[in-house]
Amino acid sequence: MKAFHIALAFAVLLTPAARAADAPAYRIVERIKVPDGGFDYATFDPAANRVYMPRGAFTTVIDAATGAVSQLAAGISDHIALPVPGTSLMVLTQRKGAIRIADTATDTVLADLAGEKNPNSAAYDPVTRMVFVINKDSGSASIVDPIARKVVAVMPVSPNTLEFPVADGRGRIFDNIETTAEIAVIDTKSRKVTGFYKLKGCEEPTGLAYDAAANLLISSCNNGVAKVVNADTGAEVASLPIGAGPDAVIYDPGRKMAFVPCGRDGVLDVISLADPAHIAVIQRVQTLPGSRTGTVDPGTGRVYVIASKPDTAAAVPPGGRAPRLAGSWEVLVIVPW
Repeated sequence: MKAFHIALAFAVLLTPAARAADAPAYRIVERIKVPDGGFDYATFDPAANRVYMPRGAFTTVIDAATGAVSQLAAGISDHIALPVPGTSLMVLTQRKGAIRIADTATDTVLADLAGEKNPNSAAYDPVTRMVFVINKDSGSASIVDPIARKVVAVMPVSPNTLEFPVADGRGRIFDNIETTAEIAVIDTKSRKVTGFYKLKGCEEPTGLAYDAAANLLISSCNNGVAKVVNADTGAEVASLPIGAGPDAVIYDPGRKMAFVPCGRDGVLDVISLADPAHIAVIQRVQTLPGSRTGTVDPGTGRVYVIASKPDTAAAVPPGGRAPRLAGSWEVLVIVPW
């Protein structure tokens, strides 16, 4: 495990009353050094046992068994590197409008397809075997057949700014609408939006996750709350306080835990959904400012969050993120114990 070293972990626990009696606690146990560069959504491929983190000019790959770091040169992506289940294919999205299909086994480009404005995130639908790529700035979804390597349709979702989608595995895609604080419900067979769930008290929702066992959606909001709603009706089940600057919700179905990395506060909020009647934030793990996305290995429960240190000597551009310190990029590995 030369690619990383063991680091001192530090987690802030909430009151004992807020914690489920049998809930695991989480701590940082490893810091894996990775190349400098931007990042967005991380994914985990159980079949390959790999973490994928797109970095712009390439995709960082972490072997979950050994911690070894490599990269996919064909994995050019600004937003997401989405493995296609049952294949070695990957769908990648690029800010300038391209949707790439690559083969992870050979690290080769198979096709570059035209998306619309800012193809951002994506979800795989096992019912139709299509990848729904969300075009953030054009309010549409490009429906990609990864085997045929083509866009088979483009469907309108909303005239507003779109964010992260999730699939329920039963023919529905849910997608956060950032500007109106709603969740769009997409029927993958008809390729139509069948409804919108208003997230009351939420501003600029970003991350979204799905709990299949309880049929719940968990959405992170930019005003310091997470909303949990029924996936069939949109009825609110819980409203929870979280940190500032979230950009993802990560769900571990085996442990019934959701994780919200909050970049402005530099924390990872841990939410227990073990008891749907008593959903609660049970822990806050200190990460680093800027750590806002990640993924989980559902087998081990290990959470992977990319991090870097701010360059305090550099000026922050108006409306932009703080420049990062060269050589400080790493992936925090946060484990249950």
